Amino acid sequence: MITPKPFDPMALVMVDEPFDDPNHIAQIKWDGVRMLAYLDETGLSLFNRRKNERTANYPELQELKTQVKARSLILDGEIVALGEGGKPSFSNILRRDLAKSSDKIRLMARQLPIYYMVFDILYLDDRWLVDEPLTTRQERLAEVVPPSAQVQLVESHATGVQLFRVMQEQGMEGIVIKEKAGRYHIGDRHPTWKKVKYFRKLNAVVGGATLRGGNVNSLLLGLYHEGQLIYIGKAGSGLNNDSIAALTAFARGLPKQGHPFAAKPKLPASTAYDEIVFFPPQLVVEVQFMEWTTDMTLRAPTIQGFRERDPEECVL
Repeated sequence: MITPKPFDPMALVMVDEPFDDPNHIAQIKWDGVRMLAYLDETGLSLFNRRKNERTANYPELQELKTQVKARSLILDGEIVALGEGGKPSFSNILRRDLAKSSDKIRLMARQLPIYYMVFDILYLDDRWLVDEPLTTRQERLAEVVPPSAQVQLVESHATGVQLFRVMQEQGMEGIVIKEKAGRYHIGDRHPTWKKVKYFRKLNAVVGGATLRGGNVNSLLLGLYHEGQLIYIGKAGSGLNNDSIAALTAFARGLPKQGHPFAAKPKLPASTAYDEIVFFPPQLVVEVQFMEWTTDMTLRAPTIQGFRERDPEECVL
């Protein structure tokens, strides 16, 4: 039997603080790309959370076809790539996920290995498991997916407080706390899965600004990828009066120019601004943010200040 068509994975509810509870387990929240693996008689397919196919981007995961002890299954997990200090690097996995040509994909597979961190099994040998408790699904997962060099099972921990403290010390993304008896809610954001995030920082290039009432009120941000400036969102929080005055004077002193981004940012119509001005890519700011969204922009970004950095060093 052929596995069901791609669907939206279960989403998590954000909470402010970690907690310990005997009815819950805690897991590392891996800083990667969410991926569902579908295996049946036709082969192995990979789809991200937006239901875009990524099978060709990760050829090394084809080993799952002979590795698993099942005729058909659907796995949920994160594909990660490591960076400095052996920690997950979102910019590195983004390089793998954005590769288009077969030659580029083969080169990246050799230069930048990935790991599939599997945390759930939803379908096994023509039977749905989503209504089973998490503990039962984890038992089935351990039975049918033996760990390998590229595929690992996410470890569960009894204490969320201690695990979150370790993630803070390591500068990693955060943790997930899951209810042991919880079922898997396809396509829903459900409180049986909770995430606790540790805010992260990066340096970004300022490619423009929005203005309201004649004054700058947010900055358009980007990072370089293969020589092109990729738009990653806008941020206004954190700008003080002095910064706003300086940026407004800078914007007014520029001749009108086109955008510096690989693609023009698609900003929704809003009463929050009445004008957009594009900058030459000269200024760099440090940004604190919560996480990357599914459309590759920053969630909850806050400007921490301007930095004396070469803009071309600000890369995905």
